[in-house]
Amino acid sequence: MDLDSWTPDDNARRLATLIATGVGVFAFVALWLGAALNVVLALLAGAGLGVVVWFLVRRLLLSWFRR
Repeated sequence: MDLDSWTPDDNARRLATLIATGVGVFAFVALWLGAALNVVLALLAGAGLGVVVWFLVRRLLLSWFRR
């Protein structure tokens, strides 16, 4: 794999996936253990937050990488 051939879209998508996964897992654990929320509701909330963060961060990183 040639890492120099990655487009800005590839970089933004991969970094956004890493960031959104971290935020989603953190939110899941915080809601489940910290807020004593039901595990299923915490999982759904963490996954939903991860999806929202992915869309926002991807758009932000894409505009940043294309400069």
